[in-house]
Amino acid sequence: MNEPDLVAEPLFDEPNVVVAGSASHWAKRRNLTLADLIGEPWVLAQPGSLARSLQDEVFRNSGLESPPATVVTVSLHLYMRVIETGRWIGLVPASVMRFGGRQMQIKVLPVKILPPPAPVGFITVRDRTLTPLAERFIECTRKVANSGTGRASTRRR
Repeated sequence: MNEPDLVAEPLFDEPNVVVAGSASHWAKRRNLTLADLIGEPWVLAQPGSLARSLQDEVFRNSGLESPPATVVTVSLHLYMRVIETGRWIGLVPASVMRFGGRQMQIKVLPVKILPPPAPVGFITVRDRTLTPLAERFIECTRKVANSGTGRASTRRR
């Protein structure tokens, strides 16, 4: 980050996972590669967004061109609901499935991908006093990230 008035504190790297609707024929497969899915209909984030740049990097790291998206959205809710239909495949942060995917008919596919680092953390304004509540929230979040109970944690401070 090149902003002199901001301070970034990364806590962990968030991996992406490949997902499909539970009724999708891909949901029953046990061995898949990203190349197996490249010709399928994909839901991807809006071009130019951070999410899309991370998605594109997943494909590049696998030696593939990003597939043409048949659905493009900035809405995570719409993104997940479209995938749930079983007609589309997508890439989502693992925490979306861990914390929000249980209510949806979506399955993480057994695809090994070489994810780019997607840091999750805090950005604060340098020399700005935080409220006691914000300080407490950050302190608790650091403890969870460093304990490994967040299970997405790959970065140690």
